[in-house]
Amino acid sequence: AILSFSTINSTVYSDPPPVDSSNTKQILHIQDTYVELTWRYILYKFNYEQAVETFSDFIRCLFGIHDDIVTGHEVQWFSNTIDSLVQKTEETILHDD
Repeated sequence: AILSFSTINSTVYSDPPPVDSSNTKQILHIQDTYVELTWRYILYKFNYEQAVETFSDFIRCLFGIHDDIVTGHEVQWFSNTIDSLVQKTEETILHDD
């Protein structure tokens, strides 16, 4: 949930976006709330040193997931573009015959 509202790298939205992302202060407040809640829970479960390691691993994992989502979206766009190009080329070749 922390990165769900994040605007790092790029954010992939459906049409229309599910959240009004124009209110930066609201987004930052939501991010802060989720981060604080997550940190407090981890600190409750572990000692301070373990909490720091766990929280760091958690954030690193979320960044990895986010990068994979962005990469997946880029691959899908590329695949759609190639499919469209192949289709237009086939139509042009058939039209010229």
